[in-house]
Amino acid sequence: MTTEVDTQKPKLKIAFATLTMPDNKKHEIPLPPKTFSSGRKGYFAQIPSFVFEDEVYGGQVQVWKKTKK
Repeated sequence: MTTEVDTQKPKLKIAFATLTMPDNKKHEIPLPPKTFSSGRKGYFAQIPSFVFEDEVYGGQVQVWKKTKK
């Protein structure tokens, strides 16, 4: 017999990165889990755009678990 607890999906684990700009304004970026093409597990977020000192920036944040060589 299965219970409600047995059928619940595991909670999504999200990491957060804090980007601190030169003017000390902080932006918290949620990083959902990702499996990279190399097979490594980690976290990734694409930053479409944000404005800092009248300039538009964009980019990405990615971190992954290091493996022994």
